[in-house]
Formats: sequence, structure tokens, C-alpha cells
Amino acid sequence: MTPEQFNAIYRAELGSITRFIARRVPDSEVEDLAGDLFEVAWQKRSSIPEGFEIPWLYKTARYLISNSRRKLDNRKRIFDSLRPPTSAPSAESIALADMELGASWGKLKPQEREIIALWALEGLSNKEISIVIETSENAAAIRLTRAKASLKYFLDLENQSDVRTSN
Repeated sequence: MTPEQFNAIYRAELGSITRFIARRVPDSEVEDLAGDLFEVAWQKRSSIPEGFEIPWLYKTARYLISNSRRKLDNRKRIFDSLRPPTSAPSAESIALADMELGASWGKLKPQEREIIALWALEGLSNKEISIVIETSENAAAIRLTRAKASLKYFLDLENQSDVRTSN
């Protein structure tokens, strides 16, 4: 990847990658993680497969977010949980805005929530999701279909319980 190609991808994707990170970490960490991500991308630009730059960025962002979370000590996590949220809403917070959806979202496995979030919130294709979660495109499509089916199942259960309580 040439420096010009890198700059074009950087300009095109900085906003969406920053929003992706902002939904997962506190505001104070977003800028640093986005900077770290593009620093790593610059260093590895020659090894990023052509045509897969965007999924590579999301995959690497997930790793950086995981590493960042592991670095937080217990005291910082306790203080963070006591102060009001200052970051963009996470996928979970968005889902919780609707009580039925929130209840159903909470019943999903973390892997199901993540794959639905990559598809619905980040707008990634099955091929891009497969790269992010390091599996085949077919397996990613199957996991997404199953995750959606699980969400629908839990939503149907919530709706049935609402009908019973209103009668």
C-alpha cells in the first residue's frame, strides 16, 4: 500500500473507526486507541491484504480495545463504574433503549451481540465480518443468521410475555 492509498483510507475510515471504538471504550481512550490503530496500520501497511483494509482495521481495533481493557486496574474500573457515562452509547446501550429489545439483547451470548453489532451498527458485510472474527465467510454468515434467529426468538418470548401481562 502506498502512502497515498494509506492516506485515502485514513481519511475515509477515521470517522467510522472512531465511532466503533467510542461505542466500546470511555471517551478518554478513544483518541489514543484510534491513533494507535492507524499507527499500527501504517507500520503494517505492506502486509495488509489489498481489498481487506477496512475489515483489517476493525479486527485490529478489536484487539487494541481488548488490550486496553486488560490494562485497566481494578480501582480504575470501580471509579469508572461510579461516574456517569461520558462516551458514545455502546451497542448494548442502544439496544437497551427499547425494553423488549434490551431484554432480548441481554439474553444473547456476547459473541452473538458482537456479530450483530458488526453487521447492524458497523455495516460490515459477511466477508468483512469473517475477517474481523477470523473465520470463513460461510461460517460468519451462519453465525450471523443464528445470532439473528436467537434475537428473534428472545423478542418473540418478550412479546408473548407482554401479551400475557396485558390480559
